[in-house]
Amino acid sequence: MDVGRDRIGCWYEALAGGRSMPLTDAACRAAKKAEKPYKISDGGGLYMLVETSGSRLWRQAYRFGGKQKLIALGAYPAITLADARIARDANKALLAKGVDPSDKRKADKIAASAAHLTTFDAVADAWLAKQRETSKSATTLDKLTWIIDLVRPQIGQLQIGAITPSDVLAALRKVEAAGRHGKNRYETTKRCRATLSRVFSYAVAEGLREFDPAAAFAKSGHLTPPPTRSYAAIVDPKAFGALLRAIDGYDGTKETRLALQLLALTALRPGELRQLRWSWVASDVTMPAITLPPDVMKMRREHKVPLSRQAIAVLAELRELTGWSSIHAEAGADYVFPNAQPRRVVGKDGKPSKRPALRPMSEGALGSALRRLGYASDTHVPHGFRSSFSTLSNSSRLFDADIIEAALAHSDGNQIRSIYNRATYDADRTRLAQWWADYLDDLRKSGSVVSIAKARRSRAASAS
Repeated sequence: MDVGRDRIGCWYEALAGGRSMPLTDAACRAAKKAEKPYKISDGGGLYMLVETSGSRLWRQAYRFGGKQKLIALGAYPAITLADARIARDANKALLAKGVDPSDKRKADKIAASAAHLTTFDAVADAWLAKQRETSKSATTLDKLTWIIDLVRPQIGQLQIGAITPSDVLAALRKVEAAGRHGKNRYETTKRCRATLSRVFSYAVAEGLREFDPAAAFAKSGHLTPPPTRSYAAIVDPKAFGALLRAIDGYDGTKETRLALQLLALTALRPGELRQLRWSWVASDVTMPAITLPPDVMKMRREHKVPLSRQAIAVLAELRELTGWSSIHAEAGADYVFPNAQPRRVVGKDGKPSKRPALRPMSEGALGSALRRLGYASDTHVPHGFRSSFSTLSNSSRLFDADIIEAALAHSDGNQIRSIYNRATYDADRTRLAQWWADYLDDLRKSGSVVSIAKARRSRAASAS
């Protein structure tokens, strides 16, 4: 029924001269629902909107920047007529100062939601919580947490709005100087700076800061890069053949021997080999290859490594030894080279460990194996297999340098060219992989320099 509406309408019809008279609390109480929503005006833009459900809502109409706008002031009777008028007058005072009441309310809500985020620790924790809501992998999230933990001792308890570029630089230099054996941690420090920028940008978006204090050090030269070093590598064919025979006779664990053999065949970076998962290996397809995802690559780009017949044979042997780890593929722990000593599943505090029980082969395992074979770190190191591959492949003059660089996942030094040249040279790299494997067999068997003519014959055989 529209009795309430009619009664209020009759009351408003009594207005003198067509001018609106202020609402009364009695009129507010008497407002009843009708078939359609209707308004009862109080003045100054304030009115009560009566919904078909019976809800009585306060609204204020106003103009700002030449546009008609509307702001909600709450529901009656929780917000009384007097309360609504106070809110209306406060909004009119803001308008007189050139402030949009709706924008002011939004800003106040943002400030209230971030009011508890006063220290760097609090903001960093909130940012990490946001990252966990994304599709980032558990490994990536663990790395972000670890990187932020590096600077917590220096800036964790500082007020987020008071942190200066000097504070950030001091924290970064602490990270930089914490390397082992007197080495700085340039790459770690670079990642730390980039992660800090993301945290501070989050703080800026939340209205907690005016600028990102870590951005100043992106290209400022304040972080000290380590001197360029070349990894010790055997590039003499005869000596390299002797190394291959020594590896074949390695008397340590079979997995380590196979890892060194696969490293020589594929020229992977040692870290990429250690992190290798069975789910990345496709050895039973037309074009067998290992596909490395961007997050394990130095240049953060997917990289496909064609597999020779010899590499497939090594992987087949490995699958018999470590193929059982494939059951952990969903957890990202289906390592081709799992560590022989799994992490403890219960921490020292008696609580379940947050770290996965399975982990890859240790970082020093391959270097230790080479030293055990009599190859010191100044003679040949695991990373040196890449130099051996590059030197000997280029010396053969059988393959274009771009193909060899693509096989090594090197970026083009010419930044413009690297943007437009997306070639992967799959067919050429497949031939290169098989030629290289055949060439290593020749070196291994003869122990002497293989002539270019013989290398060409090996290439022809691999192409057939």
